[in-house]
Amino acid sequence: MSILAEFDLGQSVLIGLILFLSTLVVRVSGFGGALTAMPLIIPIIGLPPAAPLMNLFGVTTFSTVVWQRWRDLRFQDVWRLVLMNVLFAPVGIWILSQVNESLLRLFFGGLCVIYAAMRMFKVPAPTLRRPGWQWLYGAISGIFTGTFSLGGVAAVLYADTQPWEPERFRLNLFSFFFVTSYINIITRYLSGQITTQVIILWITSTPFLFIGLWVGEKIANRVDQARFSKLVLLLLIVLGGRLIYSGL
Repeated sequence: MSILAEFDLGQSVLIGLILFLSTLVVRVSGFGGALTAMPLIIPIIGLPPAAPLMNLFGVTTFSTVVWQRWRDLRFQDVWRLVLMNVLFAPVGIWILSQVNESLLRLFFGGLCVIYAAMRMFKVPAPTLRRPGWQWLYGAISGIFTGTFSLGGVAAVLYADTQPWEPERFRLNLFSFFFVTSYINIITRYLSGQITTQVIILWITSTPFLFIGLWVGEKIANRVDQARFSKLVLLLLIVLGGRLIYSGL
């Protein structure tokens, strides 16, 4: 009876549709899945349950991919990023529980706007030759993971500073997300963030994720990816601005 009391069909369908959209976005454009979903989910259920929910969706996605590509995992280039992400994710979880949600909404909205503007105007990233920079980017990634489930932003920004060829770039990030997603969901469980509400929303919304992957696979080669990416970036700026407004 308590589980049924936590179930809200309208809420589950709405979050499922958002998840479908974000999955479609990342399949077609190659980025922006969590960044697209979080600004839409936060006003519905709040930031504290939205962060672990996105973490669960990430684990579901990577479980699907790992089933097919586990032999491609490689950690030589990113082990420092992984280690620092895991160590600092609890700091982000602590921030999520201690800092006023309005302030976090302001910060997250600003992050969406800045990230989208950097991508839209193609701000060049510096080349960081020393692998020691991974310690800093990994720590930032961990804090973002614990607070917003957006550790990938810092990881991608670091990867942009490296002279990696496209395949090496992709496999390095795949390996990073694979490990950090699973470890951080365990951390969230131990911290009590994986609540009945979160589990129900995860189970009822996950089918939309697979539908989004399937539809994205069908249309990815038929869509002008450059225009679609610009549309996603504009959407991120609008959604980020909306979060900033709601946090004021």
